[in-house]
Amino acid sequence: MNPDRVAIIGINLVSASIAFGLQAHKEPIEVIGYDADSAVADMAKVRGALDGVSRKPGPACEGAELIIVAEPLADMEQAFAAISPHLESGAVVTDTARLKAPVLRWARDFLPQHVSFVGGHLIPNPAVVGLRSLEGLDDASAGLMREALYCFTVAPSASSRAIDVCAWLAYTLGAHPLFMDGTEHDGLEAGVEGLPDLLTIALLRATIDTPGWEEMRKFAVRRFVTATEAIDDADRHPSLFLNRENLLQRLDGLIEELMHLRNMLSQGDEEALTQTFIDAAKGRSRWMRERRKGMWSEDGTFDTRD
Repeated sequence: MNPDRVAIIGINLVSASIAFGLQAHKEPIEVIGYDADSAVADMAKVRGALDGVSRKPGPACEGAELIIVAEPLADMEQAFAAISPHLESGAVVTDTARLKAPVLRWARDFLPQHVSFVGGHLIPNPAVVGLRSLEGLDDASAGLMREALYCFTVAPSASSRAIDVCAWLAYTLGAHPLFMDGTEHDGLEAGVEGLPDLLTIALLRATIDTPGWEEMRKFAVRRFVTATEAIDDADRHPSLFLNRENLLQRLDGLIEELMHLRNMLSQGDEEALTQTFIDAAKGRSRWMRERRKGMWSEDGTFDTRD
């Protein structure tokens, strides 16, 4: 079931780690890569992730049975349009974006009917990567994919072979495939990625450049830096609008909780506020214990149930 040739469009931490994992496969697989920054692609080749480098995205896909598009979400439509004329009949196309519903729409609109598209989202296992911040080729490795959760969202027109190829890709990388609906995926993503981004924006707007910030900034140390660092990732911004329906539901719940906290403060209800703080801390501690164990169910098996 394994393809002889794989094309990777866009070289980053995740796609380079996938490439390293493919290179470690017992049967030879030719991995060709493209990146708009040719120096990045060349470096990936020097490090052994790629067998070859293409200077254009389309030619990189010629002859490839599996194409992995790892471009930023904002560039995904353009990437699909660029590779579309070069795709072989029966080829399988997947991606690595954090959102799936909009990517599925773009694949339907831009990719030819003679290929199959399956959306992909790799989530490294927290027990493997820990809490350290990972970015760029320096942190890329085949080991990063070990015990990862590989979410797949299958386009309605995708062939059964495409599903088999994606499952093979996950297992080859040492990851666990999880097939799920794109809308469900994005709803989950809204709670743990989109909502924190909105909180970051709100926190910054409520503090920086407001009256008193000149003095307040002297007190802004590690906690404030950690709480606001995600805003520097430009690739996250488009996902807020693209996932707005799911985010609105989560935002309504957040506003309700904030108002609940406000009422406790305004009414001077110290006991209720303290208990709320304790309950929230217990919930986080429970989650952190689960996180250190990895994404496992209580019986010690990998939980890939919907």
